[in-house]
Amino acid sequence: MHYVTGFLRRGLPFSLISLLALLVANLYSAESVSSTNHRFEYHDDIQALALSLPDSFRHDQKLVPILAALTAGYPKALQALEIRSDQRLLVCLAGQKFIYDDGITKTFEQRLDNPDIKDMFYQTYPLTNPTDRLPKDFDPGRCRVEGLFMTLYGDSASAVARNCVVVEFCGNSVKFNARYGAAEALRAVSTDLTPLLAQKPELRSYVNKLAGTFNWRKVAGTGRLSNHSFATAIDLNVDKAAYWRWVSPTQLETFSRKNWPSEIIEAFERHGFIWGGKWWHFDTMHFEYRPEIIAYAKSAPARIPETQTAQP
Repeated sequence: MHYVTGFLRRGLPFSLISLLALLVANLYSAESVSSTNHRFEYHDDIQALALSLPDSFRHDQKLVPILAALTAGYPKALQALEIRSDQRLLVCLAGQKFIYDDGITKTFEQRLDNPDIKDMFYQTYPLTNPTDRLPKDFDPGRCRVEGLFMTLYGDSASAVARNCVVVEFCGNSVKFNARYGAAEALRAVSTDLTPLLAQKPELRSYVNKLAGTFNWRKVAGTGRLSNHSFATAIDLNVDKAAYWRWVSPTQLETFSRKNWPSEIIEAFERHGFIWGGKWWHFDTMHFEYRPEIIAYAKSAPARIPETQTAQP
């Protein structure tokens, strides 16, 4: 409803029927099965899959890198592509269907609230460290198709809990999702950090007192589920953290991430995690397992737009 009222406030000439159609289209990110869809099966070759589509879909230069990133991040999840009768492309992942591109021009907030698969890759996560200031609303990875993560990791607190295992992380025992390599990746981060913390004991304070992993809850101030809900995110020591909601709006433009240790950030990134500190809406304690975002970043390295970055 927030999505629709945004259009109404701007006074766009949408009929009631059009508004209802838009609402229904975006209420559910997973598509129901339709016998009229034209299906293209995936046989371990992304290029061949893309070439099998009609010419009208080949102009999208992001399609192949996005599909490749999804298959790299979530092996065996991609099953097929389908074209609906309205010519919208569906991505069939782990038994569900998700709209690749709904064709709707969105504001920043609308993209967060009602993303399609393509929106998740709207901005490319930068792998460079250290990170200083960022452009306004540069939040790569914050757009999440909620239904996709429910499909991958569990669609309720109890379902996610059943998929969790205990991971020993830098001397802490935490619950993390065992599906799609998440728990294994967190163990690998711990393995990388253990010798680093021995060499640089001053960094141990970042992991001595963790703020949590699995917690089925909404993102503060929103109706969107946090990735903590899926037990695929970890918050480090809150005493070492900065969070955008804790500061005045003017500080977002001048906030620098340079004082956060790059070695810790890079250990997480090596194993498929993104860092909340690389968002304009920063959350420096937060790391979430998003292997598709890291895979996409490696295929299309991001450069933070200098013209939009605040000057020192």
